[in-house]
Amino acid sequence: MADPRARRATTRTRLVLRVIAGIVAASAATVYLLAIWMVVSSRFGWDDRDVHGYSLLFGTPIALVAGLVVAVSLPLAVPPERRSRTRAVTLGTLAVTVVLLVIAVVTA
Repeated sequence: MADPRARRATTRTRLVLRVIAGIVAASAATVYLLAIWMVVSSRFGWDDRDVHGYSLLFGTPIALVAGLVVAVSLPLAVPPERRSRTRAVTLGTLAVTVVLLVIAVVTA
């Protein structure tokens, strides 16, 4: 039979890893949302704010990388029985966002 102390250590380790994954996901989600706001405001904002379009050009890859980090780390932060649904939602959101960001860059 397994030692109860070893089982508690394993669950504590998993909890710590889930908290770390949640912190990484929250940090990346903040960068993701700020980069998307930067791209959208550059694309649809006033002309005097971003004359050359650097926010659009640099915000798009930043948003893509941050979105990928969120899509990978957020399912690791939720309980194991909810990971598949969370993974499907985050990857679906990432796919839609990628398409919209590419459309924003191409049509600018």
